[in-house]
Amino acid sequence: MEDSPLQYIAVALYLLVISLHLFACASRDRLMLRRITKCCLMPLLLLCYLSFTGEVSYLVVAAILCGFVGDVFLLFRPRRWSFPAGILSFAAGHVFYIIRFLGELTVSPAWYLCAALGLVSLVSAITLLHYLWKGLPKKLRPPSFLYMLIIATMASCAILFALYGVLPLRWLAAVGGLIFVASDSTLSIDAFHHPVRYRNVIVMSTYIAAQTLIVSSLTFAG
Repeated sequence: MEDSPLQYIAVALYLLVISLHLFACASRDRLMLRRITKCCLMPLLLLCYLSFTGEVSYLVVAAILCGFVGDVFLLFRPRRWSFPAGILSFAAGHVFYIIRFLGELTVSPAWYLCAALGLVSLVSAITLLHYLWKGLPKKLRPPSFLYMLIIATMASCAILFALYGVLPLRWLAAVGGLIFVASDSTLSIDAFHHPVRYRNVIVMSTYIAAQTLIVSSLTFAG
């Protein structure tokens, strides 16, 4: 795909909004700026994807839009419904990424590698659930465990995609998937176990990096 002014504009706007958002995250006095810029992040990432990709994948588009919806829902915290609604939106986005990753595999991965990644995903989800258990409301324990398992599975599929995919930037997906796990784990620990210092900066910087790396890995299809 040939370069176009739209590509440079999209990237420039995305980087500008990222900078403004992280600047806003560093202080409680910039709440309005943080909310506004947060709502702009995923739409601008989508614009970057659409302007650079050689072949639009509606799975990637859906995953980014799910991220946007999840971001908006979490702005309504601490209302009871906002966290479950946000988690549901992000979980849907991860499922779309999983389907996309698996659809790009050139060969069937070795069964023992799939088994190992599956075991690691399960153990990781159980470990985090055990760590958060006392602080998690009873009603949130089952869906939280399911979400932990889904995001761990997404990271595992990203690793398989990096090992067996054909797209030129596939290794970025594995890094992005692991960073996504770290980002959501930090958010969960802060919400249900103990306050994390500089929570907003840590969570949002890793979240933005994860989404950007994953989408970048899936952008150049030809």
